[in-house]
Amino acid sequence: MDRRAFLKSTALLAGTVPAAALLAACGDDAPPAAGASDPAAPPDNGPLPDGPASLAPVIASFELLTTLDRPVPFGLRTLQNEEVPDADVEVYLRDLAGEVLGGPFPATYTEETGAGGLYLVELELSQPGQVEFVAVAGDRYGTQAVNVVTPEQSQAPVAGDEATSVATPTLKKDLGVAEVCTQDPPCGMHKVSLDTALEAGKPVMVLFATPAYCQTAVCGPAVGTVDDVRTGGDWGETTWIHVEIYSDAGQTLTDAVKAWELPTEPWLFSIGKDGKIVDRLDGPMLPDTVEQMATQLQSA
Repeated sequence: MDRRAFLKSTALLAGTVPAAALLAACGDDAPPAAGASDPAAPPDNGPLPDGPASLAPVIASFELLTTLDRPVPFGLRTLQNEEVPDADVEVYLRDLAGEVLGGPFPATYTEETGAGGLYLVELELSQPGQVEFVAVAGDRYGTQAVNVVTPEQSQAPVAGDEATSVATPTLKKDLGVAEVCTQDPPCGMHKVSLDTALEAGKPVMVLFATPAYCQTAVCGPAVGTVDDVRTGGDWGETTWIHVEIYSDAGQTLTDAVKAWELPTEPWLFSIGKDGKIVDRLDGPMLPDTVEQMATQLQSA
């Protein structure tokens, strides 16, 4: 994937992108969200308040898996791009014809992201396909078209896949990367190369993110959050590795990112001693979720 395509995909996670832009970025063949701009949409809004949509939910994840077993993070803004913080929000899922598939699912608000406030909602995602994510806050609502995929359809590595063994820059061997860590001050996750850790049969937590050249609101804080979890617990033999996205000033993807064929950033993967991926996380790195991944890895 070239840098332009990578940035286009990554922009889907930006908290300041309006919903209309998100839908357009999905591709010209993506059907419109029901009731959003389709003149043929039925007048019945189902569980939605009357009137046009006045909110813009933004799913803070590249894709949703049918096997997802953790809350989905999303931002909520007005059409004037103003944040809607700490509101009483419920979420519904509808098909693109407007039929309700599930809900209401209560959402909770958190500021434990390092990147502003987000809502978390547990959804029932058993079937793949495109659905409409509907966030309702009082007499206001907003929608976003969302792709739900099976693990086999995923564009990024999933649990059970063999982790790609590739050399990653370290403090002793930068592999030609201009900055091994663009966080200021640098994090402590550049002592061991990923291929070395995998060859040693060690459990690994590997984070792909770039604080300095972040294209979203979440990748910068991701490194600090993951490093804080690393230093705040006893993780046994687990090796923690941070991989920058670019080998230069935000232009050329590193060999590791290319080898992993990552569509966006940031991504965090937990890898067991057998070299297989145990879990993955993209978008906001919530401390509790990162800790759960690290804890699960101890018994993998």
